Amino acid sequence: MFERGERQVDVASALGVSQQTASKWHRAWLTGGHEA
Repeated sequence: MFERGERQVDVASALGVSQQTASKWHRAWLTGGHEA
């Protein structure tokens, strides 16, 4: 979802997780790409 340019808040809402969790995922994706 991040790769498609979706915002963290939208990812959190779509997947039913907190914004904090989406933020952690986003940071991991930025540093490690899809595999992270």
